[in-house]
Amino acid sequence: MALLNFTLSEEGVSAFRDALICLNKFSDDVSLEARKDSFLITTLNTSKSAYASVRFATTKFFSRYQYQGSRQFRDRFYCTLYIRALISLFRSRTAPDSQRDAEKQTLIDRCDVAIEDGEGVQSRFIARLIFRNGLTSTHRLPFEVSVPVHAKFNKQDAPHHWTISSRTLRQLMDHFGPGIEFLDINTDGDHVNFTCFSEKTVSEDAVLKKPLQTSIAVEADEFDEIDVEDKLHIVISVKDFRAIIQHAGITGNDVSARYSIPTQPIQLSYTGDAMSCEFLVMTVGERGTNTGQRTKKGRKNATQNTGPRLEATSRRPSMAPPESQPAPAPAPPPPSLPQHNPTPQMSAARASASRVGVFDLRPSQRPAPPATNRSESLFVEDEGWEPINYEDEELAEDNAKLGWDHSIDPNASDMDTSRFLENPAPVEPQAEALHPPPTDAESTYIEPTQKLTEVESLALFPD
Repeated sequence: MALLNFTLSEEGVSAFRDALICLNKFSDDVSLEARKDSFLITTLNTSKSAYASVRFATTKFFSRYQYQGSRQFRDRFYCTLYIRALISLFRSRTAPDSQRDAEKQTLIDRCDVAIEDGEGVQSRFIARLIFRNGLTSTHRLPFEVSVPVHAKFNKQDAPHHWTISSRTLRQLMDHFGPGIEFLDINTDGDHVNFTCFSEKTVSEDAVLKKPLQTSIAVEADEFDEIDVEDKLHIVISVKDFRAIIQHAGITGNDVSARYSIPTQPIQLSYTGDAMSCEFLVMTVGERGTNTGQRTKKGRKNATQNTGPRLEATSRRPSMAPPESQPAPAPAPPPPSLPQHNPTPQMSAARASASRVGVFDLRPSQRPAPPATNRSESLFVEDEGWEPINYEDEELAEDNAKLGWDHSIDPNASDMDTSRFLENPAPVEPQAEALHPPPTDAESTYIEPTQKLTEVESLALFPD
C-alpha cells in the first residue's frame, strides 16, 4: 500500500538533488517527513553541532502530491534513508556525445515516487524515472522508520540579525583558501568583518605550511538590513558555512542570519517560492565591553550621505565665491594650463575601510594645494609644475631676453605716415580748447626709449 505518491518535474528533480547534496555535507543520513500539506527533509550531524532542514511547498514544487496515510501514520509519515543512494538516483544523466540528438539524450523527463509501508509490506522507497528517450528505470530503496530529530530555535531570543545577498557571500568565500577551520563574524563600526583562521598545531619544520589567515571587511551598506551588537564575535565552522552558501547561491535567494550571544546557535535561512531552507549551527566567540553600541544600517533605512560625491563635470554647477569676499576679476589662463576641480573628499565608510588592514599603505600626509574657484576637473592643482608666465612684469625682468616680435608688420618701415598726418581724427571743440593741437616740431618728435651708451657695445653705429 502506497502511503505517499508524488511526481517531480525535470526542474524539480534538479532542485531536489541540489538539496540532497547540501544535506550530505552535514550527515550521511537524511530524514524524510511527509504530511498532507508539507514535505520536509532534515539531517543532524554526528556531533549534533549542526542541523539542516529543507521544506518544499507541495502545491508549487511537486507536479502531483498525494498523501494517503495509514492507521499507524495517520497525520504524518517519517523515515530515514541513505542520502548518497538518493543522490545517485537523481544524478544528472547528460550524455557527453555531442553527435547524438539533444532530444534523445538520457535526460530525466519526470520522476514518480511512491513510498510503501505497512503490515506484510516491505518498506520501500520506489522511484520510477522516465527519460526523454523513452526509457524507464525503477529503483527500490529500503528505509528505516525512525522519528526525526528537530532542533528548536526561538527568534525572540535572537536580537542580532542581518540579511545579505547570497551572491555577495559566495564571492566572499572565494577568497578563503583550503585548510581553514573556523570563520569569525564580527562588527567594527560601519563594517562587518569575516575572518577565517585555523587552530591546528603544526611542527616548527612545517610552520610555513600553516593555513593563511584572511580577513575581509564588508561595508554595512552591502547588507539589506543589519542590527548587530558592536564588537560581537561569532565563530562558526567554515565547512558548514560554505555548504550553506553554495546551496543558497544556486537558489539565488538572500541569506538571513539570527543569533544572540556566543555558545548559542546561529540560524541561517533563505526562502524561495517553492522551497525554504533553515540551518542551525553552534557558535563560540566573545563579546565586547560596550554591549550597548550597535551597528544598525541597511539599504532601505540607511541615512543619505551628505558628503560630496563624484559627479559628471557637465552636471556640476560652477562654484561661486562667498558673498562676504569680493570676487576678483579672473585673469584669462594660458592655453596650456588645464582646468582643475576641487579634490573630492572620501566618504566616512571608505575612509574607515582604508584603515582596516594589516599594512597601512597610505601616501604622504602633505596637504594638497588649495583649489581655485575656476576648477572644473578631478585633478589637484599643482603650482610647481605650471609653465612660466612671461607676461608677468616681475618675471619679465628676471627672464628678459631678445627675440623677434611677430606681431609687428615686417613692412612697417615702408608705410606712408603722411596719411595719418593729413587725415587727423576729429577733435571736439571743448577738447581742442583745453588741449591745443601740437605743432609740427612736436608731432615729428619721438622720445628716445634707450640710452646711447647702452647700445654702443652692440656695434650698431660705425666709428
